Formats: sequence, C-alpha cells, structure tokens
Amino acid sequence: MPIRKRILKPDSQGRYRPYLGYRIDGKQPRFNLGTDKAQAHRRMNRLFELWDENVAVNGEDVWSPLALDFAQDVAKGKRQIEYPFQSHFLEADDPAAEYAQMLEVERQRFPSLDLVPTNLQIYATGCESNEQLVADEVRQLQDRLKELGALPPIVKLPQKLIAGTLHEALDRYAEDDVKSRNIWPESKRLKQSGHRRLEMIDRFKERHDDLPLSLLGRDACKDMLRFWCQRPPVKNRKSGKFDGPPIAVSTARHHRKELDRFFKWLDSSDEFAWKLPRGFTTLDRAISPTEEEFAQRLSVVQKDVYSVQELAELNRNATVLERLFLFIGLNCGMGAAELGRLKSQDILLFHKHEFQDRLGFESTSRDSFIRYLRPKTSVFGEWLLWPETVQLVQWGLERSRQIGSELIFVSEKGTPWYNVQHNKNPQAKFTNTFNRLIKRVQKSDPEFRRLAFGTLRDTLPNILRIRHSSEMASLCLAHGSTYRGDKLIDCYTNKPFGRFHDLMRSARNHLEPVFQASPEDPTAAPIQQYIPLNVRRKIQEMLDSKTPASKIATECGVSAATVYREKERISQ
Repeated sequence: MPIRKRILKPDSQGRYRPYLGYRIDGKQPRFNLGTDKAQAHRRMNRLFELWDENVAVNGEDVWSPLALDFAQDVAKGKRQIEYPFQSHFLEADDPAAEYAQMLEVERQRFPSLDLVPTNLQIYATGCESNEQLVADEVRQLQDRLKELGALPPIVKLPQKLIAGTLHEALDRYAEDDVKSRNIWPESKRLKQSGHRRLEMIDRFKERHDDLPLSLLGRDACKDMLRFWCQRPPVKNRKSGKFDGPPIAVSTARHHRKELDRFFKWLDSSDEFAWKLPRGFTTLDRAISPTEEEFAQRLSVVQKDVYSVQELAELNRNATVLERLFLFIGLNCGMGAAELGRLKSQDILLFHKHEFQDRLGFESTSRDSFIRYLRPKTSVFGEWLLWPETVQLVQWGLERSRQIGSELIFVSEKGTPWYNVQHNKNPQAKFTNTFNRLIKRVQKSDPEFRRLAFGTLRDTLPNILRIRHSSEMASLCLAHGSTYRGDKLIDCYTNKPFGRFHDLMRSARNHLEPVFQASPEDPTAAPIQQYIPLNVRRKIQEMLDSKTPASKIATECGVSAATVYREKERISQ
C-alpha cells in the first residue's frame, strides 16, 4: 500500500508529480498534477480514491492497465473519463451490446469516476440491444416456469429488471428529499412537517412489502394508493396491532399525497431506473367517509366551538397566563402556532391607525392592534384589540420584559412555549395547559365539554361568518384571498380591514359574558384551588348567610377546617 502523504512538494519546475501505487512490472507510476497546489491536492485525493477501488477489484496492490489510464486522466483534471471501445469487443456476437455492458461493469467497479462512452451512437445501440435481450430472457423464463407449474398463468414477470427495492427507495427518498428540504436554514434542524413526513415513510415501510422495483408497476402503485385511500385501521400503541378505528380523512389525504410525491421523485431519480407506469395519473384517489361520518354531514352544525357561557366558565377558572392566551386566541383567531410566535414588536398599544381614512373607519389613540404575518403562508393580518385583551397584553409584555424575552408566551426560564426547532410537537405546551384548565372546570361541572385547543381560533371567525360574512371570517383567519369569486381581487384592491375593525367592536359586545366572568383584577394571581370553584362559591354564600361551619362542611362535602380557612381568607 502506498503511504498516503497528503503534503505535496513541487519539483524544480514548480510541478507537483507524486508517485502512487505500482504497475504490474513493479515500477511506480508518476502523476503530473500541475503547478497549482490546491488543485494538485484535489486531484491527489481523487487518485487515492481511485487507487482504493482499483485494489478492491484486483485483489492486489497494483494498477490494472485500464485503471492506470483512468488515473492519468484524473491527474490531468478531467471530470468525465471516456471509456474506450476496445478491440476485443469486436470478437463478441454483438460488439455494441458488449461495450454497453462493460461500461456499466466499470461504472460499478469505479464509482468515484464519471465514466462516459467515447461513441454515444454505439453505446445507445448497445443499451437497446441489452434491454431487448433482458426482455427476451425474462419471457423465456416465464414460459419455462409456467410449463413447470411453478408460475400461475395470470402472473407476469417484469419486462425490465430494475436494481433496488421499495424500502431502499423510500430510505433514499427520506434522505434526499425530506431531510434536505424540510429544515430550518439557520439550524439545519428538521421542521415539524419533516418529522411528519418521516413518520409517514416509516408507515409505508411498515404496511407495504419490500417489493423489487421491477415489480412496482401500475397495479402495485394502485394497491398502495388504495390502501391509504380506504383508510386502514389505526395502530394500537399498547398492543401494536392494527385494530383501531379508521384513520382520519385528513390523515389518509396526507399519506396519499406523500405517496404521489414519492413516486414522482422515484421517476426523476438518477439513482433508480424506475419510471412512472402508463396510466398512473388516472388511478383512483378518492377517499370515502365512513357511514357515521356521512351521517354527521346531515347536520347544519359542522364545526364544534365553545358557547359564550362555556368560554365564560373557562375564563372564571383560568390563571392569568391562561386568560392571556384565551383572550388573544378569541380576539385574533389565533392558534398555538400564531400565539407561540407572537412578539412584543407585533403589538401596537394605544395607537391611532395611520391608514384609517384609506381603510374607511375611525380610530383614536385609545385603539390597540396586533399586526402579524401568518407563519405558514406569510399572509398579513391585523386585529383591533378589545380593552380586556389590552389589559392582559400589557401584563404579558411586562412579564416578558422581566424574563428577558421578545416572545409573549415563554416559561419563567425563557423557554418558548412553541419551540419548532426542538420538539416534534411544538404546540404540546399550549395543548397541555388548556387541558389542565378544562380539568379544573370539570371538577365543578363533570359534563363540561372537552374540545381541542384549536377551537379557540375558530370561535371569532365562526361568529363573524354567522352574523356578518365569510369574507370577514376569512380576514380574521388571515387567509390569502378573502373573496373566492375573484382570486385576483387583492392585486387591485385593499382588503377591507376598516370594516373588519368596526365589526370587531361589535363582536366584543357578543362576548360580554366572557369578560364579566373575570375577577375584579384579571391580572391578579388566582387563589390556589384545592376545592372546585362551585363548592367555593357555595361556601361563601352559606358563610354570608351565617350558616354554622359544621353544617356548611356537611352540605359541601369538605372538612370544617376548610370552611374556617375559607372564612379567614374572606375576612382578609
């Protein structure tokens, strides 16, 4: 083995001419790498890589004549190495086919080289001959297997042999497409969408056999697509069995789209010779609802949101920080992704709108706004804040300032509540906090509904759509186009934010019971509740009516000590 001396020294003429390896006659070949040092180092590295491949092929530490010719071309700096048509190819029955076959063999032997044919016409003719030869051999094999009874008459072998399997292609797709596209530029960490795509790829490998790509034809593609469109059962996390309910329609849609994306990537990949089968685009991709889901569509109410009374109960039991995301979520139609990215510079307190005349509404210095770009689409949104929201936002800004963070929703240590770069489920903090609030309410009212955190985002748009128009609901959600009848209208006109802000003032009156449920000071730390809120209120009422502590304890199901503790708190 040659010593890998990476430090190159020029000769008297300034040329870098190192020795590397041995010829069959025992002499060491010398390579002229030029006079540029950096260029010489790059060429030397390529020579070392080629030498390793040559030794692996030969089984001994000597250059083969062909590899030595390749090495001389590498030393000259050639990026593409021409593979010559050799005289012994003429002895074959089909010289062109022999040339094409040997070129592929040498490409596999020396993967570090970009080997190209010297004569494209001969190479193309040879490739066609080889494809026809493979097809003929496969058909003959199919006929022999059928004669022996080893192959049912309806089974067809592939007309073209393709290297690789389905699972190998999926793994390469994950590396080449998902992990290179779905990342944050500044940290190179995988986005949440990237994690979801990798999970889908794992499910494809779990649910589909590792077919050779030669067998991945139109029927196999159809079976894979239909499997997900027919909504297979969810995997039971405890038992590991696939015995759960059917996957959601949205889940089926995401898996179908990911499969389509994979097939198109596979078709365009240079690493695999697979091509989209004829008729692929006409495959059925319809996703059908279950009978129960179809029956639910017969209802005039398609979206579950909390009523005003339920929102008031949530507010009554909320901590200050919970009340903050409750009010902003209601006021601005924001979910976890928007709330978690909200910064102090997005908030304009006591700001007279500079474009009130152009937008056609009245604004004073008592108004406050949130201006924000929706994270996923970068669509601009602006919301007039209600007075109750402003009071809590001021508290939230002061809290963030003391913590030393620009974000509104952070932990006491400054950790963002919505951390897209470090968590597969960045909205978990919001979801868990909201669920704890619901559990607190359910202590007083066990029948209180448990809806998803995202329903807060849907509440105001739902009110605006029912009471005013879909255009105003779309503006509240910061969707791209507020008018479906003309997708280009935003290119020529301003969005009606003035009318939207006027409607926001009236929407606040609709939610008056929610704000009335706040304590006298909405920003004061609440009393730690060891007993349900409705029990606490009942104790207070009975204490006001001078009921003996023992009787209160019996009727409320608490100890006498709890009654006395509550009495002392009230007196203070």
